[in-house]
Amino acid sequence: EQAADAAALGAVLEDVKEMTGNKAIYMTHSQGGAVGWDTPVENVAAIVAVEPGGTPEIGSEQYQKLLEAKIPIVIYFGDYIDNGPEDIASTGFWKAVRDGAIQFMESYNGDGGDCTVVDLPKEGITGNSHFMFQEMNNKEIAGHIEAWLAERGLN
Repeated sequence: EQAADAAALGAVLEDVKEMTGNKAIYMTHSQGGAVGWDTPVENVAAIVAVEPGGTPEIGSEQYQKLLEAKIPIVIYFGDYIDNGPEDIASTGFWKAVRDGAIQFMESYNGDGGDCTVVDLPKEGITGNSHFMFQEMNNKEIAGHIEAWLAERGLN
């Protein structure tokens, strides 16, 4: 159950804070993104969401919790969204997810939050599937994430 997973990850983040003295950079991927939005935020310094399966509904409890905790969020999308085959359902799904993430970002930022959506092909970083962390250019993507974190004093 998602609530149990979120609570368990909240406990892990509490342990990280105890061991390091710092809040964690919380990285999520795909369906795990949904769990990330539900995880307690007390020990989260930032969320890095790699192609999450969606974003919190604007104005929802999840949205308000993240906003009130002042959690900076960056959301990454790779290739095969704008150039994916139109005859497969996943192309439309990922376009809708990315468009929803852009709407989330605009609202979150408009409400005083800090959210960035990164469309890697538009940044000139190409060749990335849904599993961009295992691609040949994963160090370039990691560098992009590190730079985003450094801009917020979180490196």
